[in-house]
Amino acid sequence: MQRKVTKKEKRRLMLFVIFFAFIIITTCINIFPDWLKIMANNKEIALLEDNYEELLSTEESLKAEVEKLKNPEYLERYAKEQFLYTKPNEIIIRKTNTNE
Repeated sequence: MQRKVTKKEKRRLMLFVIFFAFIIITTCINIFPDWLKIMANNKEIALLEDNYEELLSTEESLKAEVEKLKNPEYLERYAKEQFLYTKPNEIIIRKTNTNE
């Protein structure tokens, strides 16, 4: 036997659906900006982590360079090559590449 749905029950069901939809829409509207901020922060975190790894690598190479520069012979050779420093009575002869 089928039961007939009354207007009062239909109205009650419609009000329930409208109320439930209102709650869902309000929740989505409130959560969406926060979700966008979270996604932007995650992207920024990924970029900063990559930058951090790059800086760690640079730091390691700079520490190695500092250790090399503590060696007087390396320091002397470095100064001669980079800045063309010479000792008294020393002549620098530069070899140029002539593969033309």
